[in-house]
Amino acid sequence: MNHFKAPKYHLRPFVEADIPAIVKIALRSTFQYTIESLVSWSEHDSTGLIVAVLDSGEVVGICAEVNHSEKIGFGGAFCVHEKYRYLDIGHR
Repeated sequence: MNHFKAPKYHLRPFVEADIPAIVKIALRSTFQYTIESLVSWSEHDSTGLIVAVLDSGEVVGICAEVNHSEKIGFGGAFCVHEKYRYLDIGHR
């Protein structure tokens, strides 16, 4: 368990500039999200991708809930950079 104090961070909507950091975090979490997937998700539901960002500006996590229609959606992509796991990032 990580005994460090949780860093100051905030949640905000995904922007395309976040893609390199998100792909890197996802791959280290054994997920394989492609650039094309992230762009497609953001086009289907622009509010569905949320990133956790340290006050320094570093992206440290992602959460996705993409609604493709009123009846079909996707929830997943809960990934946090391994350095910041177990610090309550993503519990909001």
